[in-house]
Order: sequence, then C-alpha cells, then structure tokens
Amino acid sequence: MKKEMNNKGFSLVELIIVIAIMVILVAVLAPQYLRYVEKSRISTDTQTAVEFINAMQVAASDPDATIPTGGTYEVTSDSAGKITVSADLAGVIGKPPTYANGLSLLDDTAISSSKFQSAAFQTATPSITLTYNTTAKVWEVKTVGIDQSGNLPSSGTTTTTPPAGSGS
Repeated sequence: MKKEMNNKGFSLVELIIVIAIMVILVAVLAPQYLRYVEKSRISTDTQTAVEFINAMQVAASDPDATIPTGGTYEVTSDSAGKITVSADLAGVIGKPPTYANGLSLLDDTAISSSKFQSAAFQTATPSITLTYNTTAKVWEVKTVGIDQSGNLPSSGTTTTTPPAGSGS
C-alpha cells in the first residue's frame, strides 16, 4: 500500500535555512543601521546647538534687546545630554518676551525639553557662553566642545566669534 505524502508545509530543514539566512542578513545590516541612527542623532544635535548659538548671536546683536552686561548667559550639557540654560539667558532668549512684538527667540518648551541624543555630543558635553567683551565693547559667543557651526571639532578647543554688530 502506498503512503500519501502531505506536502502542505515547509520541512524543518527549510525553516532552519531561512532562519540562518535572516541571521546573516541581520548580522551584516545591524551595524550599518546603528551607524546611520548615530549619524542622524549627531545631525539633530548639531542643529540644536546651532539654534542656541544663533539665538544668542541674534539677542546680542539686536539693538532693541537690552542685555545686562553682568549676567551669566550660558548653555551647558551634562554627560546624559540634558541641556541646561542659565536663568539669565532664559530671560533673554526665552520667555518672558524680549521683543516688543511679544515673540521670543526660543520658547520655554523648546528650552526645557532640549537634550543631546548622540553619544558623541553627550561625551563632548558642549557649552555655549554669551559674554560681554568690555575692551572691544561687543558681545561674543564662545563655544567649548563644538565649533561655531555646531559641529564637534577634532580637538577640544574654545572658539570665539563676535556677532555682527553689538548689543548694548
């Protein structure tokens, strides 16, 4: 008597081969995917740093904004990526509004929820400081851990760029 074969599924060997192929694909593609994710985080962090640098430069060069020269105006970050804006600076670039039209350069939500996501920025712990140069009588934006374009430099340097024009 002939035995009927039930060919309605895959054999165990076929399933193992498919799983092995999937494991090889994941092993090859996962590192590339992780590098892609880190590059996108670095790009986002660079843009975040540029927003703070630009807001500080605009506030410093705006003749309508009055910034007391004795304040502490800095943006710092810790090793977890949490960005902290000094209270004096939050008053200049955030609420309460600095400008007559009621707008601010950055809103409180953007300031309080800012965080560096990439491991590179968390390791570098960049800081941005707005200082008044009493000799030249101009405001300067100084960066540590990043350059003026928000990128991570190859070595930890301090960059100073006076903004175009001077606030009071």
